[in-house]
Amino acid sequence: MFKPFHILVVISCYFFACSAWAQGGSDYYSGRTVTILVGSGSGGLTDTSARLIAQFLEKHIPGEPTVIVQNMPGGGSVTMANHVTRSVPRDGTVIGYPVPGMITAELLEPDRAKYEGRTLNWIGSAFRTTNTISVLSRTGVKSLEDARQKPLFLGASGRGSPLYQIPALAKGLLGLNFTIITGYESGSEVVLAMERGEVDGQAIALDFWAGQRPEWLLNDSLIHLLRIGPLDPDRAPGVPHLRDLVSGDRDKALVELFEIGFTLGWPLFAPPGVPNERVIILREAFSKVVKDPDFSEIIETTLHIELDPIMGPELANYVDQALSTPQPLVDEMIKILGL
Repeated sequence: MFKPFHILVVISCYFFACSAWAQGGSDYYSGRTVTILVGSGSGGLTDTSARLIAQFLEKHIPGEPTVIVQNMPGGGSVTMANHVTRSVPRDGTVIGYPVPGMITAELLEPDRAKYEGRTLNWIGSAFRTTNTISVLSRTGVKSLEDARQKPLFLGASGRGSPLYQIPALAKGLLGLNFTIITGYESGSEVVLAMERGEVDGQAIALDFWAGQRPEWLLNDSLIHLLRIGPLDPDRAPGVPHLRDLVSGDRDKALVELFEIGFTLGWPLFAPPGVPNERVIILREAFSKVVKDPDFSEIIETTLHIELDPIMGPELANYVDQALSTPQPLVDEMIKILGL
């Protein structure tokens, strides 16, 4: 027969276990704030999509925490990824949201990228997109051959950004006459620079143009020279893929290496060391977000993007494959991009 003291001990242990489960489990996020750190400036596709995802994560994370977005641009999201990896609490309350190309930055710029993709907790990616090198029609350039002959100035952020690396790779492989002007905080700033006549174009997602300057897609203000990603027959019919413009196994392998970042899309990730049960909560919440018909509708109407989600475990597999790229191929890419 239990004595009163033993009963008290059993009851105390039960409540302690329940409290511990609640802290790590479904009640953990109640009353808390989750911060999404965005690796780009405000106003662009990355920033806007992060804010829409935050809105729906609030709804689907158990406990309905407040979810806020903060911008941390720099180095093609490397600044943000380094910060998330090294400086934020490892409790599931801070997650990163980079531009495509964060993993290729780890391969191409290991001295600058201080994170290890295999150790990050990948949550999910909602969509992927097609990026084009696009210039204003006022330049008079209508073809790749024109772009070999006539100087073109393209705007970009830093050398770690797709805005820089896509035209740099195309220039190196195809001999295009590009000068890439860096220092812009986002694609939105480059658009303003295009309107001021500072630059002629940029390499960015077609979905960006659909959201920022849809009239440019409709009135033939833009000439799309080439693309990375799937064909978009409605907005950019007949635009060739960079892989189809190069010859030789080496050049094709370089394009495939570069395209890894666009395969991952815009992934959410948590830092290393976050308790597994909280990673599971975040992954399940993300899964509910991309299945939410209201989310799908607002993404399509606001950003003109169709959902193409990848879940966390699949992202982790892609990352592992990418980081297994042979070093001689990585070295060749570094040389072409001037990193």
